[in-house]
Amino acid sequence: MIYLVTGVNGFIGYDLVKHLAKDQNNFIYATDRKDGLDFELPNVKYLHCELRNQLQVSQLPKVDCVVHLAAYNGTKFFYTDSYEVIKDNIVGTINLVDRYRNSRPKFVYAGTPESTTGATELGQDLPTTEDSPLVVLDPTNPRWSYAGSKALGEQVVINSGLDWTVIRYNNVYGPRQKDHFIPEFVDRAKQCDVSLFGHANTRTFLHIDDAVEATKAILKSTQCSKQILNVGGDKETTIKEVAEILLQLMNIDKPIKLNEAPQGSATRRWPSIEKIKQLTGWQPRIELQQGLKDCI
Repeated sequence: MIYLVTGVNGFIGYDLVKHLAKDQNNFIYATDRKDGLDFELPNVKYLHCELRNQLQVSQLPKVDCVVHLAAYNGTKFFYTDSYEVIKDNIVGTINLVDRYRNSRPKFVYAGTPESTTGATELGQDLPTTEDSPLVVLDPTNPRWSYAGSKALGEQVVINSGLDWTVIRYNNVYGPRQKDHFIPEFVDRAKQCDVSLFGHANTRTFLHIDDAVEATKAILKSTQCSKQILNVGGDKETTIKEVAEILLQLMNIDKPIKLNEAPQGSATRRWPSIEKIKQLTGWQPRIELQQGLKDCI
């Protein structure tokens, strides 16, 4: 199988390429706009590509499967760089789809549960299923730049004529992660700052190894064609509970300074993962406390 994986210097893409490369029958074109990879494998070839550049994208090689993970992610950027977030996520996805519409490989797109957050805030039942409405609650709040652009990306892929699958990764965490609550809280705690934002919000956290195994299971399954799939943990946990576990693992005994969440942050996020379980047999394996040890 010949793969093209975008965003390979990102959190999920980096680990996915390494895992796909363990099968010597696979060949992976690993693409990113950041120069190079910090590892070399005989069946991995790095290709520098700016997905917003239509000419560069048009020169990407013919493959059997595209896994489109590249995105302008990181919550703080949704507020500070919202226009670039939108441009990256929409223009890059359209260029990539246009490149492969004729050769028609399998096309796997990373959506986001942020796109269904608005429905949850309006009272949609939890856990959130894949047919939940995509809702932008407040288009004037830059926070929604990511959710809105990724939701439109789903529409681009679904209407492309390609053999598509959409994966909505829910709160994946682990080593190498940046611009996320867990590494940012750990970094602050090391500096004796244990302030916490959105402490009452809940999430279902999923270790990177489980996320990669879910992705591999989806790539192998013919039943995942033309499906939207939630990939996440199965236990709803408050942000405060996660912070308490981290402080315990770091042997820090200080009271947490509790702060409200930024405006637009999801109050609860709890995906139903029954669909991927039924289609692939996958289920999360790594308990939160065990996984958080990897992040210290």
